Amino acid sequence: MAQALDELVPAGVLSGFGLWPGDGWQTRHLRTMNNSVFSVGKADDEPAWVLRRHRAGWRDADAIAAELSLLEYLGEQLPEPVSVPRPGRSRDGGWLVSLDGSLYSLLGWLPGTPQRPHPVGRLDAESARLLGRGLGSIHSATDGWTQQPAPVRWNADTLFGEVHPGLMGTDPATLKAVLPAADLALFGEIADRAGEVFDRVWDWGLIHADYILGNCHWSKADGRLQLGVLDFNDFGHGPRLFDLGAVLGNLADFPDSWATLAPAFLAGYRTAHELPENAEQDLPLMMAARHAAQSLWALGHQEFGQEWITDHLRARMEMARACLSVGF
Repeated sequence: MAQALDELVPAGVLSGFGLWPGDGWQTRHLRTMNNSVFSVGKADDEPAWVLRRHRAGWRDADAIAAELSLLEYLGEQLPEPVSVPRPGRSRDGGWLVSLDGSLYSLLGWLPGTPQRPHPVGRLDAESARLLGRGLGSIHSATDGWTQQPAPVRWNADTLFGEVHPGLMGTDPATLKAVLPAADLALFGEIADRAGEVFDRVWDWGLIHADYILGNCHWSKADGRLQLGVLDFNDFGHGPRLFDLGAVLGNLADFPDSWATLAPAFLAGYRTAHELPENAEQDLPLMMAARHAAQSLWALGHQEFGQEWITDHLRARMEMARACLSVGF
Protein backbone atom coordinates (compact mmCIF):
# COMPACT_ATOMS: atom_id res chain seq x y z
CA MET A 1 0.00 0.00 0.00
CA ALA A 2 1.37 3.43 -0.91
CA GLN A 3 2.33 5.67 1.98
CA ALA A 4 0.29 8.82 2.65
CA LEU A 5 2.04 12.02 1.64
CA ASP A 6 2.43 13.15 5.25
CA GLU A 7 4.37 9.95 5.97
CA LEU A 8 7.03 10.67 3.34
CA VAL A 9 10.21 12.72 3.68
CA PRO A 10 11.49 14.19 0.40
CA ALA A 11 14.95 13.29 -0.74
CA GLY A 12 17.37 15.97 0.32
CA VAL A 13 15.97 16.69 3.78
CA LEU A 14 18.24 14.30 5.68
CA SER A 15 21.27 15.26 3.62
CA GLY A 16 20.45 18.87 4.42
CA PHE A 17 21.23 17.99 8.03
CA GLY A 18 24.34 16.04 7.07
CA LEU A 19 22.65 12.65 7.47
CA TRP A 20 23.33 10.81 4.25
CA PRO A 21 20.92 8.02 3.23
CA GLY A 22 23.92 6.25 1.70
CA ASP A 23 25.29 5.90 5.25
CA GLY A 24 22.18 4.01 6.31
CA TRP A 25 20.06 6.84 7.74
CA GLN A 26 16.35 6.26 7.28
CA THR A 27 13.09 7.72 8.56
CA ARG A 28 9.93 6.22 10.04
CA HIS A 29 6.71 8.18 10.40
CA LEU A 30 5.59 8.39 14.05
CA ARG A 31 2.60 10.72 14.06
CA THR A 32 1.03 13.80 12.53
CA MET A 33 -0.68 16.36 14.77
CA ASN A 34 0.64 19.93 14.88
CA ASN A 35 3.67 18.65 12.97
CA SER A 36 4.55 15.47 11.12
CA VAL A 37 7.12 13.66 13.25
CA PHE A 38 9.62 11.00 12.12
CA SER A 39 12.28 8.96 13.86
CA VAL A 40 15.68 8.97 12.18
CA GLY A 41 18.08 6.10 12.68
CA LYS A 42 19.85 3.16 11.18
CA ALA A 43 18.45 -0.32 10.80
CA ASP A 44 18.25 -2.33 14.05
CA ASP A 45 19.55 0.61 16.12
CA GLU A 46 17.60 2.86 18.49
CA PRO A 47 16.71 6.09 16.69
CA ALA A 48 19.26 8.87 17.05
CA TRP A 49 17.12 11.81 15.97
CA VAL A 50 13.58 13.10 15.60
CA LEU A 51 12.75 14.96 12.39
CA ARG A 52 9.83 17.38 12.38
CA ARG A 53 8.02 18.74 9.34
CA HIS A 54 6.35 21.85 10.69
CA ARG A 55 2.68 22.51 10.08
CA ALA A 56 2.27 25.42 7.69
CA GLY A 57 0.86 28.49 9.44
CA TRP A 58 1.45 27.31 12.99
CA ARG A 59 5.01 28.50 13.63
CA ASP A 60 7.16 30.53 11.24
CA ALA A 61 10.91 30.11 10.83
CA ASP A 62 11.75 32.71 13.49
CA ALA A 63 9.48 31.06 16.06
CA ILE A 64 10.94 27.61 15.36
CA ALA A 65 14.46 29.02 15.60
CA ALA A 66 13.56 30.55 18.98
CA GLU A 67 12.35 27.16 20.22
CA LEU A 68 15.55 25.44 19.11
CA SER A 69 17.74 28.15 20.61
CA LEU A 70 15.86 27.72 23.88
CA LEU A 71 16.41 23.96 23.82
CA GLU A 72 20.13 24.46 23.26
CA TYR A 73 20.21 26.85 26.24
CA LEU A 74 18.19 24.52 28.48
CA GLY A 75 20.47 21.63 27.59
CA GLU A 76 23.28 23.58 29.21
CA GLN A 77 21.31 24.88 32.19
CA LEU A 78 18.98 22.16 33.45
CA PRO A 79 20.21 20.10 36.39
CA GLU A 80 20.49 16.34 36.26
CA PRO A 81 18.42 14.22 35.95
CA VAL A 82 16.23 16.53 33.82
CA SER A 83 17.01 16.85 30.11
CA VAL A 84 15.54 18.16 26.86
CA PRO A 85 16.21 17.17 23.23
CA ARG A 86 19.46 18.44 21.73
CA PRO A 87 18.69 20.37 18.54
CA GLY A 88 20.67 19.50 15.42
CA ARG A 89 21.92 21.98 12.86
CA SER A 90 21.77 21.93 9.10
CA ARG A 91 24.86 21.64 6.93
CA ASP A 92 24.95 25.43 6.53
CA GLY A 93 24.95 25.92 10.30
CA GLY A 94 21.33 27.00 10.62
CA TRP A 95 18.47 25.42 12.52
CA LEU A 96 16.18 24.56 9.62
CA VAL A 97 16.04 22.90 6.24
CA SER A 98 13.48 24.31 3.82
CA LEU A 99 12.38 22.08 0.95
CA ASP A 100 9.30 22.00 -1.28
CA GLY A 101 7.61 24.70 0.77
CA SER A 102 8.04 22.92 4.13
CA LEU A 103 10.27 23.64 7.11
CA TYR A 104 12.13 20.80 8.83
CA SER A 105 13.98 20.69 12.15
CA LEU A 106 16.05 17.99 13.84
CA LEU A 107 16.09 17.03 17.52
CA GLY A 108 18.09 14.47 19.43
CA TRP A 109 16.19 11.34 20.39
CA LEU A 110 15.20 11.19 24.05
CA PRO A 111 15.30 7.69 25.54
CA GLY A 112 12.50 6.30 27.63
CA THR A 113 8.71 6.24 27.45
CA PRO A 114 5.82 8.19 28.99
CA GLN A 115 4.26 6.78 32.14
CA ARG A 116 0.82 6.92 33.72
CA PRO A 117 -0.14 6.37 37.36
CA HIS A 118 -1.03 2.90 38.65
CA PRO A 119 -2.77 0.73 37.50
CA VAL A 120 -2.12 1.89 33.92
CA GLY A 121 1.57 2.66 34.49
CA ARG A 122 4.27 3.04 37.08
CA LEU A 123 4.12 6.76 37.94
CA ASP A 124 4.53 6.97 41.72
CA ALA A 125 5.30 9.62 44.33
CA GLU A 126 9.04 9.60 43.53
CA SER A 127 8.48 10.21 39.83
CA ALA A 128 5.75 12.79 40.56
CA ARG A 129 8.26 14.77 42.64
CA LEU A 130 10.73 14.65 39.75
CA LEU A 131 7.93 15.65 37.39
CA GLY A 132 7.35 18.76 39.50
CA ARG A 133 11.05 19.45 39.86
CA GLY A 134 11.41 19.20 36.08
CA LEU A 135 8.84 21.90 35.40
CA GLY A 136 10.17 24.09 38.20
CA SER A 137 13.69 23.74 36.82
CA ILE A 138 12.51 24.80 33.36
CA HIS A 139 10.80 27.86 34.80
CA SER A 140 13.86 28.87 36.81
CA ALA A 141 16.32 28.23 33.99
CA THR A 142 14.31 30.19 31.44
CA ASP A 143 14.42 33.26 33.67
CA GLY A 144 18.00 33.65 32.44
CA TRP A 145 17.25 33.22 28.73
CA THR A 146 17.28 36.54 26.89
CA GLN A 147 18.41 35.58 23.38
CA GLN A 148 15.11 36.00 21.52
CA PRO A 149 11.56 37.14 22.34
CA ALA A 150 8.98 34.44 22.90
CA PRO A 151 6.93 33.67 19.78
CA VAL A 152 3.59 34.07 21.58
CA ARG A 153 2.30 35.71 24.74
CA TRP A 154 -0.13 33.34 26.44
CA ASN A 155 -2.84 35.31 28.24
CA ALA A 156 -6.62 35.30 28.49
CA ASP A 157 -6.99 36.58 24.92
CA THR A 158 -4.63 34.12 23.25
CA LEU A 159 -5.84 31.17 25.32
CA PHE A 160 -9.60 31.71 25.16
CA GLY A 161 -10.27 34.27 22.43
CA GLU A 162 -10.38 34.64 18.68
CA VAL A 163 -6.62 35.32 18.54
CA HIS A 164 -5.73 31.85 19.86
CA PRO A 165 -2.94 30.82 17.44
CA GLY A 166 -4.19 27.24 17.30
CA LEU A 167 -7.45 28.28 15.63
CA MET A 168 -5.58 28.56 12.32
CA GLY A 169 -8.26 30.85 10.89
CA THR A 170 -11.27 28.90 12.22
CA ASP A 171 -14.04 31.12 13.60
CA PRO A 172 -14.19 30.56 17.39
CA ALA A 173 -17.94 31.11 17.16
CA THR A 174 -18.00 27.54 15.83
CA LEU A 175 -18.02 26.53 19.50
CA LYS A 176 -21.65 27.62 19.64
CA ALA A 177 -22.59 25.09 16.97
CA VAL A 178 -20.89 22.22 18.79
CA LEU A 179 -21.13 22.67 22.55
CA PRO A 180 -24.33 22.53 24.60
CA ALA A 181 -25.40 25.76 26.29
CA ALA A 182 -24.13 24.59 29.69
CA ASP A 183 -20.67 23.90 28.30
CA LEU A 184 -20.57 27.26 26.52
CA ALA A 185 -21.46 28.99 29.76
CA LEU A 186 -18.75 27.02 31.57
CA PHE A 187 -16.18 27.97 28.91
CA GLY A 188 -16.99 31.65 29.40
CA GLU A 189 -16.86 31.35 33.18
CA ILE A 190 -13.48 29.63 33.09
CA ALA A 191 -12.07 32.22 30.69
CA ASP A 192 -13.29 35.12 32.85
CA ARG A 193 -12.06 33.64 36.12
CA ALA A 194 -8.69 32.61 34.66
CA GLY A 195 -8.21 36.13 33.32
CA GLU A 196 -8.76 37.49 36.84
CA VAL A 197 -6.11 35.10 38.21
CA PHE A 198 -3.67 36.06 35.46
CA ASP A 199 -4.15 39.73 36.37
CA ARG A 200 -3.09 39.21 39.97
CA VAL A 201 -0.33 36.60 39.82
CA TRP A 202 3.21 37.96 39.76
CA ASP A 203 5.16 35.08 38.23
CA TRP A 204 5.12 35.53 34.47
CA GLY A 205 7.87 34.21 32.24
CA LEU A 206 8.60 31.57 29.64
CA ILE A 207 6.32 28.53 29.91
CA HIS A 208 6.34 25.15 28.19
CA ALA A 209 2.57 25.42 27.54
CA ASP A 210 2.19 21.67 26.90
CA TYR A 211 3.77 20.02 29.96
CA ILE A 212 1.74 16.81 29.97
CA LEU A 213 2.52 13.21 30.84
CA GLY A 214 2.77 12.33 27.15
CA ASN A 215 5.61 14.83 26.71
CA CYS A 216 7.66 13.46 29.63
CA HIS A 217 9.86 10.42 28.95
CA TRP A 218 11.14 8.25 31.78
CA SER A 219 14.28 6.16 31.77
CA LYS A 220 17.00 5.00 34.17
CA ALA A 221 20.75 5.52 34.08
CA ASP A 222 22.90 3.70 36.63
CA GLY A 223 19.71 2.87 38.51
CA ARG A 224 18.69 6.52 38.78
CA LEU A 225 15.40 7.87 37.42
CA GLN A 226 15.80 10.24 34.46
CA LEU A 227 13.22 12.70 33.10
CA GLY A 228 13.34 13.86 29.49
CA VAL A 229 10.97 16.69 28.53
CA LEU A 230 10.02 17.16 24.89
CA ASP A 231 7.68 19.12 22.61
CA PHE A 232 8.37 22.80 23.32
CA ASN A 233 6.44 23.62 20.15
CA ASP A 234 3.92 25.78 22.05
CA PHE A 235 6.35 27.59 24.34
CA GLY A 236 5.80 31.27 24.97
CA HIS A 237 5.55 33.94 27.63
CA GLY A 238 2.76 33.48 30.12
CA PRO A 239 1.66 32.94 33.73
CA ARG A 240 3.71 30.15 35.29
CA LEU A 241 0.72 28.98 37.35
CA PHE A 242 -1.13 28.07 34.15
CA ASP A 243 1.77 25.81 33.13
CA LEU A 244 1.07 23.57 36.14
CA GLY A 245 -2.51 22.99 35.07
CA ALA A 246 -1.83 20.66 32.15
CA VAL A 247 -0.02 17.86 33.95
CA LEU A 248 -2.12 18.22 37.10
CA GLY A 249 -5.13 17.73 34.84
CA ASN A 250 -3.53 14.49 33.65
CA LEU A 251 -2.99 13.31 37.21
CA ALA A 252 -6.60 14.12 38.08
CA ASP A 253 -7.64 11.44 35.58
CA PHE A 254 -6.40 8.89 38.16
CA PRO A 255 -8.43 9.64 41.31
CA ASP A 256 -7.05 6.67 43.24
CA SER A 257 -3.54 8.18 42.99
CA TRP A 258 -4.41 11.89 43.14
CA ALA A 259 -4.02 12.33 46.90
CA THR A 260 -0.46 10.98 46.67
CA LEU A 261 0.76 12.32 43.35
CA ALA A 262 -0.53 15.92 43.37
CA PRO A 263 1.20 16.89 46.66
CA ALA A 264 4.38 15.12 45.54
CA PHE A 265 4.35 17.05 42.23
CA LEU A 266 3.94 20.40 44.00
CA ALA A 267 6.63 19.56 46.55
CA GLY A 268 9.01 18.72 43.72
CA TYR A 269 8.17 21.94 41.89
CA ARG A 270 8.87 23.99 45.02
CA THR A 271 12.38 22.52 45.26
CA ALA A 272 13.24 24.23 41.95
CA HIS A 273 11.00 27.30 41.66
CA GLU A 274 9.02 29.52 43.97
CA LEU A 275 5.31 28.81 44.26
CA PRO A 276 3.10 30.87 46.61
CA GLU A 277 1.78 29.04 49.65
CA ASN A 278 -1.81 29.71 48.58
CA ALA A 279 -1.31 28.63 44.96
CA GLU A 280 -3.35 25.47 45.52
CA GLN A 281 -6.55 27.51 45.70
CA ASP A 282 -6.16 28.52 42.04
CA LEU A 283 -4.86 25.25 40.61
CA PRO A 284 -8.24 23.56 39.96
CA LEU A 285 -9.12 26.57 37.82
CA MET A 286 -5.76 26.37 36.00
CA MET A 287 -6.43 22.70 35.25
CA ALA A 288 -9.87 23.56 33.87
CA ALA A 289 -8.40 26.50 31.93
CA ARG A 290 -5.98 24.19 30.15
CA HIS A 291 -8.86 21.98 28.98
CA ALA A 292 -10.92 24.98 27.87
CA ALA A 293 -8.00 26.45 25.92
CA GLN A 294 -7.42 23.12 24.18
CA SER A 295 -10.96 23.32 22.87
CA LEU A 296 -9.93 26.18 20.58
CA TRP A 297 -6.82 24.26 19.55
CA ALA A 298 -9.09 21.37 18.51
CA LEU A 299 -11.24 23.72 16.41
CA GLY A 300 -8.13 24.55 14.41
CA HIS A 301 -7.75 20.93 13.31
CA GLN A 302 -10.53 20.91 10.74
CA GLU A 303 -8.62 18.26 8.79
CA PHE A 304 -9.57 15.68 11.44
CA GLY A 305 -13.26 16.00 10.64
CA GLN A 306 -16.32 17.23 12.49
CA GLU A 307 -16.90 14.03 14.47
CA TRP A 308 -13.40 14.16 15.99
CA ILE A 309 -13.75 17.87 16.78
CA THR A 310 -17.16 17.43 18.41
CA ASP A 311 -16.03 14.49 20.54
CA HIS A 312 -12.84 16.30 21.56
CA LEU A 313 -14.61 19.53 22.55
CA ARG A 314 -17.23 17.79 24.65
CA ALA A 315 -14.62 15.61 26.35
CA ARG A 316 -12.51 18.67 27.14
CA MET A 317 -15.38 20.50 28.78
CA GLU A 318 -16.34 17.39 30.75
CA MET A 319 -12.77 17.18 32.05
CA ALA A 320 -12.74 20.92 32.78
CA ARG A 321 -15.86 20.54 34.89
CA ALA A 322 -14.32 17.63 36.80
CA CYS A 323 -11.09 19.55 37.45
CA LEU A 324 -12.97 22.39 39.13
CA SER A 325 -14.12 19.98 41.83
CA VAL A 326 -10.74 18.46 42.77
CA GLY A 327 -9.17 19.18 46.13
CA PHE A 328 -5.57 19.71 47.23
